[in-house]
Amino acid sequence: MAWMLIYIMIQGKDVYAVNAYGPGYTFPGMYECFRAREMLSYDAGGQEGHFPLNVQAICIQVETEE
Repeated sequence: MAWMLIYIMIQGKDVYAVNAYGPGYTFPGMYECFRAREMLSYDAGGQEGHFPLNVQAICIQVETEE
């Protein structure tokens, strides 16, 4: 198992969601993903893990091929 950071944006009535670190990128653990999420909140214009309106990111546990 691994963790993926999903970046979600809403523009008008459309919703967009992408892997924040690029296709297929995963984190080995939950805490690494949460740290990356907090850094992304600053890059997106928010602060201390809070995102601006219409933007959010979530860490999702995913199954990986071994």
